[in-house]
Amino acid sequence: MQLMPKPAPGFDDPLGLLRACHERILGHCDTLERLVSHLRQHGADQDAQLAAARILRYFQMGAPLHHEDEERDLFPALRTHSDFPAIQRPVLENLVAQHRELDKLWMQLEVVLQAISRGAPADLPVQPFVALTRAHIAIEEREIFPLAERNLDAAALAALSRAMQARRQT
Repeated sequence: MQLMPKPAPGFDDPLGLLRACHERILGHCDTLERLVSHLRQHGADQDAQLAAARILRYFQMGAPLHHEDEERDLFPALRTHSDFPAIQRPVLENLVAQHRELDKLWMQLEVVLQAISRGAPADLPVQPFVALTRAHIAIEEREIFPLAERNLDAAALAALSRAMQARRQT
C-alpha cells in the first residue's frame, strides 16, 4: 500500500516526465467524461465551472508543450537513430497527424469549456477528443516509448531533457 503519492519525475527523466504528462492527460479525459454527466444533472454549477477551468488551464498550457516535446525532440531523435525500425516511421507520422486532429477537436471543446467555466449551460462533445487521446497515448506508451528507452543513449536523453526544460522556461 502506497501512503504517499509517488513524486513526479523531473527533467533528469524526460521519458518519465512524458509518461507523467500522459497520466495527467488521461486524468483530465476522465474528468471530461464525468463533467458530461455532472452537467446533465446539475448544470454549469460551481463544481462544473471549476472542473472546466482546470481542464482549460491544462490543455491550453501543458498539452501543447507535450506535443512539442514529442514532435521537435523525441520523434526526430528516434527517426535519426540507426536502430530505429523503418516500419515505425509511419507510426510517428501518424502520431504527428493525430496531434493536428487533437488540436482541431480541442478547439471545439475549448469554446464550450470556456462557456461552462463562466456558468453557461452547454452540451460538451467530449467523446471524439477523449477516444482519440486515449488511442494516441496507447500507441506512444506501447510502441514509441519502449523504442526510446532501448535506442536513446544518455546523451540523447540529456538533449531531450534540456529541450523540454528550456521550452518550459519561456
